Amino acid sequence: MFRSRLVLMITDISGSHIVNINIFFKRIALYLVLLVLMLIVFAFVSIGVFRSEIQNIAQSNLELVEEYEKLTKKNAALNQKMNQRIEEFELVGDRVEYLEGMIGVASNAEDNKNAENGLQERLDKASLAGAQKIFFMKFIPNGYPIDYYRRISDVFGYRIHPILKSRHLHSGIDFSAEVGTPVYATADGVVEFAYKGFNGGYGHMIKIDHSFGFKTYYAHLDQLIVKRGDFVKKGQMIAYSGNSGNSTGAHLHYEIRFLGAYIDPKNFIQWNIRDFDSIFEKEKKIPWQSLLITTRTMMEQMAQPSLQVELK
Repeated sequence: MFRSRLVLMITDISGSHIVNINIFFKRIALYLVLLVLMLIVFAFVSIGVFRSEIQNIAQSNLELVEEYEKLTKKNAALNQKMNQRIEEFELVGDRVEYLEGMIGVASNAEDNKNAENGLQERLDKASLAGAQKIFFMKFIPNGYPIDYYRRISDVFGYRIHPILKSRHLHSGIDFSAEVGTPVYATADGVVEFAYKGFNGGYGHMIKIDHSFGFKTYYAHLDQLIVKRGDFVKKGQMIAYSGNSGNSTGAHLHYEIRFLGAYIDPKNFIQWNIRDFDSIFEKEKKIPWQSLLITTRTMMEQMAQPSLQVELK
């Protein structure tokens, strides 16, 4: 009986008291202690699990942050490329506008609003018009036959000849230049005449036969580079300027003739693709409309596949 009971002695100022407690209460106390211990262990385990979950969440958050930074960098790179494409597109638009101005094609404001389609259409129009004009100017004399000269010493028209002392038509333009200055063909053609000699006062001279009835004369030369029968391209060097023939000083005498008639070279040397239409107003002696139609027809024929196969 004694072992199944718990005896407690309580002492205070009034004396000592003995209290006997049943072992049942002792077990309850033990269970409470065990429960508390279990709760503590559970709390530690839960804290460990929560900590692991927090770490996993933190790791996932870091991965999301890294992915976000990658996407941000990628987006920035794409924006940069897009801005670059926009700048390139605007630059192309500016170049097309410049090309349109060069060849005299008016841009359509409505087309300009339709970014890509408008630009493509403008490119097609500019390319077509530009090709026609380049083709036209390739075969008809234009531009200067000499790059370096001191001055234009005489112009086209009637004058008192400096040697013959009589009124005489000066049939070309004289470019005062040092002996040995390069001289260039002003259009594609075939060398009809290339001879050193007096040549009726022209001195060493070259004649080039161009398309559509045009011819150019280059006189008072020093050295000839081409010979009769040679095909020459616009801008090709053909000779060096000199002081041969009836000449009072080193210069290049340059003439343009159309169907044998003298033409003032002034308008032709100033003619360029940017001011393409100017020649039609300045030079009225030439049937320009007929020439334009002829060159357009030639381009259309050259563009036909059957003709290209035959040419091959």
